[in-house]
Amino acid sequence: MSTNENVKHIIADYGKKADEATSDLQRKLIAVMQQRDTLGEVYQLGKIAKRYKRTNKSNNDTLALLSGVSANTISSMTNNPTNSKVSTVLALLDAMGMTLTISRKNPNE
Repeated sequence: MSTNENVKHIIADYGKKADEATSDLQRKLIAVMQQRDTLGEVYQLGKIAKRYKRTNKSNNDTLALLSGVSANTISSMTNNPTNSKVSTVLALLDAMGMTLTISRKNPNE
């Protein structure tokens, strides 16, 4: 095999491996994008906050300091989030490193 043919073979092999790696990466990205990494409806905010506090060895006082929301409000919110102001929910989520996402419901839900 000549040097030129070797180079062509190496380039073709590299291209094939690059295509395979790209396809694998695309499959992984599509899978991640299709995952619904949502934590649920607003009524689950209490569970989310409790899980955050447990995972981060935190409490309502710490979340109050981080969010600018009183510990009593956080307590009320975790027990009944449906009566919470959006600004309060956003402040709490921000303190926990989360964001609020609004999306259209799936017609099958």
